[in-house]
Amino acid sequence: MIASRITQRGFVLPLTLFVLAAIGLVVLAVNEWVSKATENALILKQRADFDLAIANVQNEIAYVLGTSPLTFRGLEVGRFLETFDRADPMLAMTAEFRSDRYIRLDGTSYVMESQPNIVVRLYDGRGLINLNTVAQPYVRRMLGLFGLSEPARNSLVDSLEDYTDRDDLTRISGAEVQDYTRLGMPPPANTWLMNPLETQYVMGWDKVHQLWRRDAVEPLITTCTTTGFNPNTASRDAILSTFPGIDEPSVQEVLKRRAERPFRNIREFAAVANTIAREEPFFFTFAPGSCIIIEVSQKQADFRSRFSFTIESANSKSKPWRIDYAFPVPSQPEAALPELDEPEFDDPKARLEAIFPTPDTVDKYQRPDAEAERQGAPQSGRPESVVNAP
Repeated sequence: MIASRITQRGFVLPLTLFVLAAIGLVVLAVNEWVSKATENALILKQRADFDLAIANVQNEIAYVLGTSPLTFRGLEVGRFLETFDRADPMLAMTAEFRSDRYIRLDGTSYVMESQPNIVVRLYDGRGLINLNTVAQPYVRRMLGLFGLSEPARNSLVDSLEDYTDRDDLTRISGAEVQDYTRLGMPPPANTWLMNPLETQYVMGWDKVHQLWRRDAVEPLITTCTTTGFNPNTASRDAILSTFPGIDEPSVQEVLKRRAERPFRNIREFAAVANTIAREEPFFFTFAPGSCIIIEVSQKQADFRSRFSFTIESANSKSKPWRIDYAFPVPSQPEAALPELDEPEFDDPKARLEAIFPTPDTVDKYQRPDAEAERQGAPQSGRPESVVNAP
């Protein structure tokens, strides 16, 4: 009897330890599950907040682009240095739209005034390589920047044109329906590209990893409906792709000069770049187009989104603007955004220039009588000239 009790007691102890260990494992698993669920919920909330922020940013930028003039400097959002009567079309056509503050369209980072945790970068569509409208030599030179051989460049250009043209004829190094079918790929669209990422469906283009890594850092290519090329807003790679024979020192000189004073015509640019614009001289323009590529980033999270915004001036009453394309951009650790909200700007003017203004701020700057008008006071008519504006 005594031996039986000892045996039972020896069995209960391991069983108790086993039960306690099992409970511990269950508690650990539940804690891990709760932790993961909380982390996922936080990420989903951040994503939802970012999507809402993007919608607000789109609306604010749409207003500013729709009400502020685009000049060779960029988007004028300050007080006009020369005032004019907006009701007089002749004065509006001849007025100098230069203001005391402007937004650059070359990818400069700006903090949203209404949302300090959001950074925006604006790119003029004319400062990018447009795969829908640009001629073959520009695309070949762009591909050459990534170390591709001449046969590889020729094949990619031919495949791109076979993908977008409306016939079934195959170019020398191109590809048509039968080639895509043989490799189990979707057939060519036989129309213009809808967005830059669609180019990865063109045979061979998905293998150009250097291009897509570069475009993820900042846009190099676009497919928006714009024509012309603007050296005032183009990146280094876009300038090298567009002007044959231009070297690196000349490009750096161009970037330095336009930061101080944007170019007004091709003669000024050619003199600084030490080149001659022999190909399609009327292709070059020094004013932004109606298509603006906008990149929105959240500084506290790895969220970035890029969309193409086009101002529809011809249909301003029914459809003043449209989004050509939009897609999320993978996070690039090597392309960290500057901490513009840190107190590193000793000059208040420098801090002001690093902020993208709200519609109310722009309205207040460009229409000094707007506040009185909102409060029901009579309009003052023509605004007073503001030359020494802060």
